[in-house]
Amino acid sequence: MLRFAKFIFLFLGIALLGVVLLETDLSELWRQVSGVGISGMAVVLVVYALYFGADALSWQIVLPAAPLRPRWICRLYVVRMIGEAYNNITPTASLGGEPIKAWLLKANWGVPLRDSGASLIIAKTTSMFSLVFFVAIGVVMLLDHPNFGVAYKQIAVAGLAFIVLSAVVFFLMQRLRLSSFVARKLGDSRFGSRLASAISAAEDIDSQFERFYAEHAVRLAWSFAFAMANWILGVVEVYFILDFVGYPATFAEVWMIECMVQLVRTVTFFIPAGLGTQEGAFLIGVGALTGVPSAGVATALVRRARDLIWIALSLVLASFYSMTPAAATAAHEHDPAP
Repeated sequence: MLRFAKFIFLFLGIALLGVVLLETDLSELWRQVSGVGISGMAVVLVVYALYFGADALSWQIVLPAAPLRPRWICRLYVVRMIGEAYNNITPTASLGGEPIKAWLLKANWGVPLRDSGASLIIAKTTSMFSLVFFVAIGVVMLLDHPNFGVAYKQIAVAGLAFIVLSAVVFFLMQRLRLSSFVARKLGDSRFGSRLASAISAAEDIDSQFERFYAEHAVRLAWSFAFAMANWILGVVEVYFILDFVGYPATFAEVWMIECMVQLVRTVTFFIPAGLGTQEGAFLIGVGALTGVPSAGVATALVRRARDLIWIALSLVLASFYSMTPAAATAAHEHDPAP
């Protein structure tokens, strides 16, 4: 049933994309997209590479098993590329690549799954709280902008409230050791004997959360800072794309547009890769600020083209790395994480 629902959401995203394109002047859209050119796409890819770097560093900082050395920075960068590629190509609400990231570290460099699993959750937490800060700034600017109507402003505030609630709940699940609590409750059932290892793993990961939050405040602050840089680089990317398609905007206006896009993508997280919803957010945001909705769709399509190029490169890189149990054993023996 769950798998069926995933494909329903995928088809919903495709349908939304179709609606957006039907509302757009396709000839004007093509003119705008083609105006980006090879040099413009190269600039977009460079900015996106920096975006990926900031996010990879935000994760690596909360993974003590991966020292901040050039070799490990490159490893985490590649692992994140591969994991995010699978997040985008599988209908799993941006979660399909997370186990792949953990297993790549285990299979190739012997990083224990519990360490990488805990670090991925902590990095997601700093990312969510930095997104709250990023979106809050955008919503404040949006509320003061005359081009957005009352309905848009109300939706933006509601979306911000949703993101704040999600971030707080996600953090409390770690601090209150809820995974251990659920595992123990399941352990008391008639299936308890079969869940002994799962219970132990849940308790161990919860203990890692507790220790990390108590002992590594500086690492958390740096992880938050790099996660924030990640969102800001997203603004820089849209700033360049809008200029390339022929409708430049101020940095503050682009911040509001990216704020709307991230709000929509977060609320509609169940739609793979934000298909259709991202395009709709760009259409509305850019349309409100420039009066040319097609420029927003053009911006979204340039981002989609960048995604396709990056995913293709990531999948090529994936072919050079192993995810087999035998490789994990060899990695642990010959290249230990420390």
